Amino acid sequence: MNLFDLSILPFLNLAQVVNESRVPNVPDLLSVLPALVLATGGVFLICLSVLFKTKEFIIVRYVSGLILLLAFAAVFYTSFRFPGNGFHFSGQIENSILSFWLNLIYISMAIGTAAIVPRILKNHKIEFPEFYPLLLFATCGMTLMTTGQDFILVFVALELMSICLYILIGMARSDLFSLEATLKYFLLGSFSSGFMLMGIAFLFGGSGSTNITEALKPLTIAGYQGNFAKIGLVLFITGVAFKIALFPYHAWTPDAYEGALTPVTGYMSTAAKAASIGLLLILYTKLPLPLENSTWAWLPGILALCSMIYGNLLALKQENLKRMLAYSSIAHAGYVVAGISAGIKEEVLFYLIVYSFMSLGAFAILAYLEEGTRQVTFFSVQSLSGVKPLTAIAINIFFMSLAGVPPFGGFWAKLFLFQKLAESETLMNRILLIGGVTNSALALYYYLRIGIATFMSSDEGEISRNHAAPYSVGVTGVVLFCLLMVSVGWFLLVPGNLLALGELRLSSSIFR
Repeated sequence: MNLFDLSILPFLNLAQVVNESRVPNVPDLLSVLPALVLATGGVFLICLSVLFKTKEFIIVRYVSGLILLLAFAAVFYTSFRFPGNGFHFSGQIENSILSFWLNLIYISMAIGTAAIVPRILKNHKIEFPEFYPLLLFATCGMTLMTTGQDFILVFVALELMSICLYILIGMARSDLFSLEATLKYFLLGSFSSGFMLMGIAFLFGGSGSTNITEALKPLTIAGYQGNFAKIGLVLFITGVAFKIALFPYHAWTPDAYEGALTPVTGYMSTAAKAASIGLLLILYTKLPLPLENSTWAWLPGILALCSMIYGNLLALKQENLKRMLAYSSIAHAGYVVAGISAGIKEEVLFYLIVYSFMSLGAFAILAYLEEGTRQVTFFSVQSLSGVKPLTAIAINIFFMSLAGVPPFGGFWAKLFLFQKLAESETLMNRILLIGGVTNSALALYYYLRIGIATFMSSDEGEISRNHAAPYSVGVTGVVLFCLLMVSVGWFLLVPGNLLALGELRLSSSIFR
């Protein structure tokens, strides 16, 4: 080999790499169509807000709703366009039935949030239209978190979601509670991002790849490769646990939930939590190890058990309903992660769907009741049934569903999950079953307090005396749809029916 051959060797290698890497084609782009619709829609809304400078930015609001509906339709189009679990962008994107259902959750919650928020923005005198593009960008990040099969892509998507949430939480610039919540969430979120990045670095060091499946393979290998992979996975799970708000990574949750605008709190409690749990679920479906009595079952199992206990105990003494729901969300995250640690998939997905709708409905009513007051407490809603009986009935239905009272969807979600845990003979799963049932009974106390306050109290609360705001179309529509889902709509999506609906798209199993 002469000097000329040596000089062009690097360029020949580069040409070979370029030749081997596939240039994105139309099927590749269609595989991420929901994310493309949301991202381009967000950019379009920014341009639109510059062209139409109106105080209430009605055009931006309605166009954002249209874009979200298009993204919702794009999920179905992508699902039927690529039957079966297909890989795109050289294996970096996977369309599966799991990503299909999760994407529907994210976009549905974004639609509900966009419907609730207009009056809240007006009441807080927030006269800038950035809310809607940020909502679209955050949802875009969630869809890429679900479909991404590369740790780098997943991390970038997660940060896109997180950065948008930081800004959305601090949207009420004149509210010190909102600014404090933003600062706490941002600082702690930065630490969690550091853990995730370090975890990805260790996983790459052990495998030489950032592809999720390839990076996890060294877990079965003894020696430094296996140790690198184990350390990396623990660090990555730690970062995800922060996003889910599992104990002891929950410290940001109560203040962030209380300080944010209530529609934003509802969005965080539903879509953002579902995205992080979905990421953990996808991670565990790709583990090359059996979960029975392994370290990877005990790690999330212990976090789940501690989250159930801590969340429910702290919720017992809360008077502010938003803070109570914040601690409640920690406990619900524990129930779901308990299922993931046991290798349960379809029941976990069903729980996420039901929880998202009952939580969004509860926050929609709180957003309505907050008009004219700083916070909604158990005392302020005393005797609410006397002046607003329909509102009192609706909020009690959502809270009873969250408590797991039959015949509402929350009861069946817990029942199916606990049944699966009961079928397992491993020690960890039995501990989680006992902990889950015990904590569900404990949670009845603070959930049913709302019924006592609204229907049985002889005193009249501040909201019952002074609240005169009319029902808005957006809040009414969201509440009615969520009531339908938690009352009877859940039956269409029970685990067996989830599989049947999935078979309309897939010829294989619901999960790979």
